[in-house]
Amino acid sequence: MKSSSNMGIRDLKLSSCCRFFHWALANKLVIVLVLMISLVLLLLFRPGFRPEEFSAPATGLFNLCRNNNNNDNNNNNKSTTDEEEKTLMSGDKHGGMVDVLLSALETDGNPKIRFYKTATFPAFPMFVCENCKCDICSRTLWLGYFAPIETSIFRHILGNGVCGRAAPNNLVVDVGANVGYFSAYASALGCRVASFEPNQNPRRYLEASAALHDPHHLSWKVYPAAIGREEKKVHFTEEGSWGVSHITKRKLMQVRDLEVQVVLLDSIVKEDVLLLKIDTEGYEASVIAGSHNVLKNYNVQNVVVEVKNYNEHVVRDFLFDLKEDGRFTYVYNYFEEYDKPGMDLSTFDLHEAAMYDVTDIVMNKRYEQELKHEDFWFCKKPFLNA
Repeated sequence: MKSSSNMGIRDLKLSSCCRFFHWALANKLVIVLVLMISLVLLLLFRPGFRPEEFSAPATGLFNLCRNNNNNDNNNNNKSTTDEEEKTLMSGDKHGGMVDVLLSALETDGNPKIRFYKTATFPAFPMFVCENCKCDICSRTLWLGYFAPIETSIFRHILGNGVCGRAAPNNLVVDVGANVGYFSAYASALGCRVASFEPNQNPRRYLEASAALHDPHHLSWKVYPAAIGREEKKVHFTEEGSWGVSHITKRKLMQVRDLEVQVVLLDSIVKEDVLLLKIDTEGYEASVIAGSHNVLKNYNVQNVVVEVKNYNEHVVRDFLFDLKEDGRFTYVYNYFEEYDKPGMDLSTFDLHEAAMYDVTDIVMNKRYEQELKHEDFWFCKKPFLNA
């Protein structure tokens, strides 16, 4: 009797399994759809970088700035006029945006924060720290400008209304933006700007300057990330000044070490680029590797890059690859005069700079001929013979 009962249970189980199997075959489309939906959900909510995560600024400085403008407008029952906006942007109206952003920058450690207008041409406003580990800040406060040769290259490429005439193809990408000196200059010249800075300390000043120039977050975006050859988290060390902080292969115990996100420029930029500036303290080859599609598939007109160990063969190969991938026809190597005082950048002739045409050396991999300096300008139009 018991055996018969067990057989009946077994037959019932087999029958149930058969019915499920037949149901699965008859409804395989439903199963496929369920699996596809599950896969999509898994991809959407996986850990890691998604481009839309960086579509907004890293801190609330933009929103703080925008909210302050809205409050002022509500109190006055009128919108800000163009003339008032220009006054506000110049810093002459200290009761509004500038004071709000200065307050937002205050932190422990009593940093001496300055709202400063440069001695460049044209002059532009930015936020700097007087007593932080910021070489860009100290040099700009001392001289009125930073890296005058590179500043003049920016003016040569972007000045004389080029950004306006080139629109919408007027994007400047600043990789290793630091406190935003070159980003702010590009914005002042009328270009759209995408700034990448993984170090949160200088990035706060970068974001404040961006909020000042573009309070509605329309033409200048700040991305709290590094650019590299693959999407991952890496160690970033603050060793010495903010200007020489860099990505490391492993965590360093002796210095302040941060974990930062690395993203591909290819995943963010999907358009022509007027100027790509790279200053990443030895990480430039990885930046270019993560920008391969941008260089190959879009028209990147200029690249200004600082290159470490520039006479090593592997680095010379990198320079060759950059020239080929970007289809550049000219490569210039120049000496940056960081500490030269008294330069009038409104009249300075870039032809007077120590700049050399190294196109042949790079293109033909002439390793026996040494390059002189770590700063390079890749372009598609001649400069020295112009």
